Amino acid sequence: MTSSKHRRSRASRRSADSSLLSSEFESIPARHLRVQSTLFQEVSRLFRGELSDPLLEGVSVTSLELTPDGRNARIGFTLPPEHASTGPAQVEEALKRASGFIRSQLALGLDLKRVPHLRFIYVGMTPSELSGPEAEESTWDEEPTWDEESEEGGEP
Repeated sequence: MTSSKHRRSRASRRSADSSLLSSEFESIPARHLRVQSTLFQEVSRLFRGELSDPLLEGVSVTSLELTPDGRNARIGFTLPPEHASTGPAQVEEALKRASGFIRSQLALGLDLKRVPHLRFIYVGMTPSELSGPEAEESTWDEEPTWDEESEEGGEP
């Protein structure tokens, strides 16, 4: 019986310690950050060389945010100035069509139990003076938020 008392006291100490974390960044597990970073790198690589849809030429990935359970990923993208007149609607449709291909390429290239469902978020236009890798480092004007109710579930 004393061992269960020790377990409870250790468990209560752990929960008290975890509530002391002041930063949200500190509470994110290191593995989650590594997976998120790797997914961003792979998706960026696919956008640079693997996607053959002409509507997606010049589209760059600016961010990738993985949900805590790893089932959904929100990918921010920017459009080149050439797409200013047409707007993001056609590109968003092309990205929806390409999401299956992107997920299959991620599954081949990464050793993950589950490849997340991809949701593309239009961030804005790439400034005309930026091109190449500098365009991918452009920042968001405002941070879009997750809409959990509209998210589709990942793979079962």
